[in-house]
Amino acid sequence: MRTDWALVRRLGAELEAELRGARIQDAGALDDGRPALVFWSRGAARLLCMDLFSSPPALTLESGELSMAHDEPGFTRALARTLRGMVLEAVEAREHDRLLRLKFRTRSRFGVGDEVDLYIELVPRFGNALLVKGDTVVSARKEFSGAHGSREVRAGIPYALPPLPQAVLPQVIEAGGAEPRQALAYLESDAALREPLYVYRRQGRLVQAHLVALPALAELEVSRESSFLDLLAEDRGARLRADAQARSGTRRAALLRSIAHRARSVDEARAELDRQRREVGERENLRREGDGIYATLHELAPEAREEAKAQAAKQFARYRKLGAAMPHIEKRARGLALQHEALESLLWEAQRVGDEDLADIESALGVLDPRSGKKPAAPPARRLPKRRKPFEMRTERGSRILVGRSPIENAELTFRVARPTDLWFHARGVPGAHVILARDDRTEPPAEDVQLAAALAAAHSKARENVAVTVDYTHRKHVRKQANAPPGLVFYTEAESITVAPWSAGEARR
Repeated sequence: MRTDWALVRRLGAELEAELRGARIQDAGALDDGRPALVFWSRGAARLLCMDLFSSPPALTLESGELSMAHDEPGFTRALARTLRGMVLEAVEAREHDRLLRLKFRTRSRFGVGDEVDLYIELVPRFGNALLVKGDTVVSARKEFSGAHGSREVRAGIPYALPPLPQAVLPQVIEAGGAEPRQALAYLESDAALREPLYVYRRQGRLVQAHLVALPALAELEVSRESSFLDLLAEDRGARLRADAQARSGTRRAALLRSIAHRARSVDEARAELDRQRREVGERENLRREGDGIYATLHELAPEAREEAKAQAAKQFARYRKLGAAMPHIEKRARGLALQHEALESLLWEAQRVGDEDLADIESALGVLDPRSGKKPAAPPARRLPKRRKPFEMRTERGSRILVGRSPIENAELTFRVARPTDLWFHARGVPGAHVILARDDRTEPPAEDVQLAAALAAAHSKARENVAVTVDYTHRKHVRKQANAPPGLVFYTEAESITVAPWSAGEARR
């Protein structure tokens, strides 16, 4: 959403209506670094938060608290030291400019007044906030030195107002198709400070709001709403969610690349082991060659026999070395096979988990770090109640079915939540979620619930697009963790199998 001087003027009017007469309790920074003023107004604390470097810069009224850890020694400290205990007297907007002046005043018991202004410049890419006493800058959120006579902002010098924009009519009005002269007259009137705004959304997402109708946006969803402050908060929330999704997308892509790189390394190591296996398979040829050399020594000239013996010794040494290497090759092969299985599972998990579970995959991948010769430490366990409730459904026959949605949640369900006699399900031979089938009365579950739990395990597996999936199930007491493996990778015994179609209901894909 774009802002202009008319919307900033409306913002100033709404802030004055909300906060005039309110006293400053404190000032400081929020957890995200934004400076904020804490007003005591109408029996409650309200935060005026300054998002000066966003696009566009904006002010929002929020609830919450200042950060205890984020203490900026410059501007926010000056805000608290100067404004604490003062009362907001007025909010003024500079004509045809995106500049607000918040006027604060206090009086001592002797009637001596003290006045301080907080100028907030809401120009995109040049947002700033300045404390000014008299005409002198006390502190500024962003200081800069002027070059060649241009504007300068720093503590201790007179405050110079920013230059006014050359165009008076807001650009969004020109682009929006409104009649220029009528629109400008309305924007400068008192009615523009009171009447509902025109709000335009696309599929529920805020696109633009203004004090006059914008015919060019008429194809969007249009509503009339009274609070520009609420719209600024909505726009900020939407931008934060979009930024978080973009960061998660970048994070997920980097994680997938890391898993793929690790998988290529494992595949290369397995190919090298296959080559060594072939050599070991041919070691008997080395022994036969050595024996053949000794069997024909008598046929050689005396001066050639020592060289032939040396050649035979090399063949026998290579034969013994390959024999000694066989157990190590097989042990290494088993380890790489487990790593391959783990990486295949993590790749699938990284593609299916929600953004909130990406840290679980990153932590699990760290357990597989091949650069460390030490036994990797398991990631810290996080109990389900502290994070979120597991996906659970109850059947008509009184059973509970729980489904893991990440590697750590799989491990939590299997080894912390499930009882030893509960049934545990997993799609055979493919990455998939752990599924638990439990009965509160501890009786054996009916066949229909076993079928349903298996269908859920199939639906939450890599084979979910198949027509039929084989699912193994066993009592939880027969499931064991794999040593030195990421959470969720297990061994199991005493299993039975059932072939089912993946459950197609929408809940199965959550």
